[in-house]
Amino acid sequence: MISLTLQRLSERKDRDLRLVVIGDPVDHSLSPQMHNAALEFLHLPCRYGRLRVSAENLREAFQILRQQDFIGWNLTLPHKLAALELLDGLDPVAQRLRAVNTVVNHSGRLFGFNTDAKGLVAGIEEAFECAVPSLRIALLGAGGGAGHATARYLAELNVPALVLLNRTVAKAERLACELADRSQSRVRAVPWEMLPKVCREVDLIVNASTVGPTPETLESLEEWHLVFDMVYGPQETPLVRFAREKGARSADGLLMLLHQGVFAFEIWFGKPAPAELMRKALFAAAGR
Repeated sequence: MISLTLQRLSERKDRDLRLVVIGDPVDHSLSPQMHNAALEFLHLPCRYGRLRVSAENLREAFQILRQQDFIGWNLTLPHKLAALELLDGLDPVAQRLRAVNTVVNHSGRLFGFNTDAKGLVAGIEEAFECAVPSLRIALLGAGGGAGHATARYLAELNVPALVLLNRTVAKAERLACELADRSQSRVRAVPWEMLPKVCREVDLIVNASTVGPTPETLESLEEWHLVFDMVYGPQETPLVRFAREKGARSADGLLMLLHQGVFAFEIWFGKPAPAELMRKALFAAAGR
């Protein structure tokens, strides 16, 4: 699997490498396995790799990528917000959510898209066989970039109730005020410590926090709860494991990664992605 630094990118000799995921860190990403399986299956003459770029070097990386023959790239932490000012245009979803995870390079002009939000909803609906717009939702980690974008998208779906929790509650309160003015959802922000009470009032708990809640804050979980952790890794996340032990249905972010990747592939190439093949490759890479 191809992994690059910024210096190696500028000296790049492999002209088949025309797609990358950019992050810091990025070596953990399973996106290359998923996308390369699709590229090979469709006999497309390009490959997908990883590019580690620090926050202070993101602008330089975009300048290099813009000038080379890259089709596009994905963005992961910590770049999804900073990339907004480096683009020539945004699709309406990325503009509203103020976060970008997919970039298309049209002859040196860069256009940003957000496939994370649709990927999250598709992942939740597949995992739990539910309709997200019908659910009362608690969002953990609503103060960060991923949390902000997720909250904005869920509010656009007009879910019945959206409860925002963040360890710095003032951040969640500002976001709740913004969303309450433009959504039919009942949006409110509460302190992180109120999670046990909030659990009794919602159907779905979505974790957008890198740390996640502690087990004692989830003691009120019931069998009818749905728990979706946007984090994924080689092993079951502590949140997914604890929720399962409490009898609740739970899933990690691997399905979100799959669906956002399918949407990104279709944006880059303008044709249906081989979704089931990508699923098989991704889950094999994750050891599932």
